[in-house]
Amino acid sequence: MSGRWVAVAGALALVVVPITAGCDDAPKKSKATSISASVQECRDQWHDVAESVLGLDQDTDPSALASRWTTVLATVDYYENTTTAEDCQARVENQVNAITALRQFSDRLRPYDMEYQREQVAATVDLYLHDPVPAPVKGANGKTVKAPTHEQVEAAVATLTAHAAEANAELQPAWEHLASVSIDDDAAVTAALEDLDALAQAGKAWPACQQALQVIVAAQRAQEGLLGTPEDQPSGSPTGSPTGTPTGTPTS
Repeated sequence: MSGRWVAVAGALALVVVPITAGCDDAPKKSKATSISASVQECRDQWHDVAESVLGLDQDTDPSALASRWTTVLATVDYYENTTTAEDCQARVENQVNAITALRQFSDRLRPYDMEYQREQVAATVDLYLHDPVPAPVKGANGKTVKAPTHEQVEAAVATLTAHAAEANAELQPAWEHLASVSIDDDAAVTAALEDLDALAQAGKAWPACQQALQVIVAAQRAQEGLLGTPEDQPSGSPTGSPTGTPTGTPTS
């Protein structure tokens, strides 16, 4: 290459390099985009829904139906980051209704969940064992009804503690079915609950826990002054549920 062409190439290089460097140093435009007030309001509503179900997918009690809540939380999380407010109110209301229905369905299963029941009565038992045993009362039929003794309650707690996990395991096939059954299908729900109850009654650990729980429930009602009253005969509980049978110890 002649000296003249080398000089020209060098001059071009001097021109190009500064221009390239200048492009790299140019300020970049912000990629952040603002959202409308209506979209933010929609997100806030979904955030409130998310707060109401937080942690329900971590509940290990089988009656909690944690796997169903995992799906609910995923749906809510998706809409919590929505970019549109279209049909927001209707979607939120539909989701809240679905959450309410799932909570109610779970509540129907609680009487069969002996580990859940054990957790629920712990405070009642502690209080009962530290207070004097309530005095006997006259029942609605005129017979004397005695509150459980401390020894009876302690024995009941021991049974419930020892066998609650086994009792729930006896119902495992039903728990698995209930985790997927359509709660909008009344016939399917009824059949699933009947299967749950049949397994409970056919088990060994579950009936033992049920009997133990009835002693504890009798103690609780005695403590509340309800032993032997019409309120001591609850109705509306699923067949075989711990709260679906009379409590107390009738004596002649």
